[in-house]
Amino acid sequence: MTPALLIARDCIIYWVNIWIAPVECVFDVIESELARRGVAPDEIDRLTRTA
Repeated sequence: MTPALLIARDCIIYWVNIWIAPVECVFDVIESELARRGVAPDEIDRLTRTA
């Protein structure tokens, strides 16, 4: 049973990584666009707390 559980765990980890990859790309694009526009990270934190 243990090998089956290990395989199931690996499949779940792989699936989550595949699912999160596009989300990470979107956040990277947003961060780079904010950096290009000159918005500082502390301003981003302040804006997200008030929203």
